[in-house]
Amino acid sequence: MFPRYVLAPSRTGNGTPGWQLTRDGRSLDFHGPFVADFDRDVEAAMDWAEQIIGTRQDWRHTRVGGPDRWLAADDRPAAGADVLRSLEPGTLVVAVGPAGAGKSTFATAAGLATVVCLDSLRERIGGDAGDQSLTPAAVAAQNILLEKHLCEGTALYLDSTNVEARIRAELVARARRHGRPVAALRFLPHLDTCRARNGTRPPNRQVPDNVLVRQHSLALTATPQALTSEGFTAAHDIVAPL
Repeated sequence: MFPRYVLAPSRTGNGTPGWQLTRDGRSLDFHGPFVADFDRDVEAAMDWAEQIIGTRQDWRHTRVGGPDRWLAADDRPAAGADVLRSLEPGTLVVAVGPAGAGKSTFATAAGLATVVCLDSLRERIGGDAGDQSLTPAAVAAQNILLEKHLCEGTALYLDSTNVEARIRAELVARARRHGRPVAALRFLPHLDTCRARNGTRPPNRQVPDNVLVRQHSLALTATPQALTSEGFTAAHDIVAPL
């Protein structure tokens, strides 16, 4: 049975009207109304929902058992932290997603023991996680750690954006040289959600909006099917509740 998306008019706890998108009963995101005309608002809400899902959907209207809502099925498996149990031991797990997508939160919630994060490496090297001038040194340190864990055959979660195909190609090639499986986990909330989360970060860690938009656009094209074609042995969209 395919996972089911539900798009429905809703309200926040303080009564703000808008649209709620859920998957398998879990809340994915909420957005306020787009336009005053209801039919156009429905169309805009569908476009918004498809940006989060990452593919176009065939929406079906229903009122059965409740108010107006729109249903869609997607053949990609819904995944949360439990997806980690399906991976082979020693897998290199590569997070793919823009800033504010929930990659680090996922690692913490899943209790991952071995995480390599560029922000943490920048802080370790220069005392400032947001200093982009430290990125080359952080990447060099990351690659040393990657080689160590790939040689030892231990599992590793790579917590960085990895939205560029050339970066992912290098990671796949590294894993292959060591005969290790490599899995991609794509995180893709709506751009507005990423912007809101980005805005709550300390000023030195906030990503410029034009960079965030580009990251989100690149992640949108990195579907599980595309990631598999790049050579990943497994690829999943991570669906996490708000």
